Amino acid sequence: MTHSLAVRCLLLLILPLAPWVNAGQKVDVYRADVLVKNQGESERNTAARASFGELMVRVSGQRNAVEHPIIQQALPKAQNYLFGFTYKSTAEKITEDGKSLPALALQLNYEPQAIEQLLREAQLPLWPATRPKLLVWLVYKDATGLHQVPQVVDLQAMNRQAAYRGLPLAFPKLDLEDSLSLTAEDLWAVDGEKIKAASLRYKADAILVGRYAPTSLGPIPVPVAKDQGAATSTGLATSSEPSLSVGASSSEASAIADGTMVPPPVLGPWLGDWQLLHGDYPQTFTDETPEVAGLFASAIDRAADYFANQYAIIPTNQGPQTIVLRVGNITSFGAFKQAQRYLDDLAMVQRMEVVSVNADGLLVRLTTEGDIKLLMSTLALGRRLAPLQSDSLSTAGVQVVAAGDPASSVVQSDSAIDADAMAELDQALANEQAANAQLDGVAAIEATPAAPFVPAHAGTLDDPLIYVWQK
Repeated sequence: MTHSLAVRCLLLLILPLAPWVNAGQKVDVYRADVLVKNQGESERNTAARASFGELMVRVSGQRNAVEHPIIQQALPKAQNYLFGFTYKSTAEKITEDGKSLPALALQLNYEPQAIEQLLREAQLPLWPATRPKLLVWLVYKDATGLHQVPQVVDLQAMNRQAAYRGLPLAFPKLDLEDSLSLTAEDLWAVDGEKIKAASLRYKADAILVGRYAPTSLGPIPVPVAKDQGAATSTGLATSSEPSLSVGASSSEASAIADGTMVPPPVLGPWLGDWQLLHGDYPQTFTDETPEVAGLFASAIDRAADYFANQYAIIPTNQGPQTIVLRVGNITSFGAFKQAQRYLDDLAMVQRMEVVSVNADGLLVRLTTEGDIKLLMSTLALGRRLAPLQSDSLSTAGVQVVAAGDPASSVVQSDSAIDADAMAELDQALANEQAANAQLDGVAAIEATPAAPFVPAHAGTLDDPLIYVWQK
């Protein structure tokens, strides 16, 4: 087994199985797992060079990242970008010169700041480690009809490619609950309402619906609107029994159905049709490959390309942007620190300055590497901040209550800020302002973003973006 193949075999370890929470999943994109023969430095450096190109693809979101001249120059010195490594025993083997040798599992941990700096030098995007979790529904057609696909060995190609691209996957259990809420016919017709309803239990950030069949059975029908009669338009039977392929005669179909005839082997090439349900507009792509594994790998590449385009930080010549954000529902010192830490930890945020903390919430000025659209997409993925559609916090369970003079009002919430909490917040703001005043060489940030593509009516001190902290 070559080192490149060894890297691919262990890449699944990069995506540990974790409980599904509807807020993206943080992937260890700076880690690579490689099989090696020994703990020697030469062997380790060779493994680093073997995994470096795949790391560049995973972190940048760009399939051709390794072909960039600057990345090519860094490749021979891949070991210089490591900050640590560990070895573990394994039952795996490495085949070399026809001999089977015992292997060690080597975990390589790359230095994030060094990798990010290299990407900036190459003017390549940076896809942050919090990635959308993708729920995959699969249905295929053969001579006996339609079949949903469980998470079996056949999906190793999909899991392997997802690990390579750093895209977390989930698969339905296909248990009784799933079978009652979604049939193979529903998937083949791409019944969006039923698919989304059946997917709610898995708390994914996006849904990928894959339909595939051998080319010998003809084209895969285009999904139609539910009110247009998807079952009729796609040629599927309306009963709960699987419909039979157009490739089988009526007598053959009967023989297959009653078990007196073994269905013919399913041979490629294969056609695949994929619907990526994310946001307001589904993404559609099709492929034809000799093997089913090729369809799966290609689908993951297409999905990863789409998400990288949505969430990656793309270098521009316009410099840092300034976006002002008001965060409501900050009712304690703990909530203040959590919101502050969350915003400060976002990969696209270069600097966060607290402007004010009061009963209206937390007002912050963000210096970002990216525009308002990218910030809003990033916050939507994180699910810790929910946007408001108006400049009033009342729509988020916050009431405006008159206090004394009818002309004046104070903002209160279900858990109003008490005097002690307000004092803590005041002190925290004072500390923040004192720290900011001591920063050397930091130019003052203008209240209005200078970049022309940032909407003038939002993200300023006069008209900040308004969000509510989700505790």
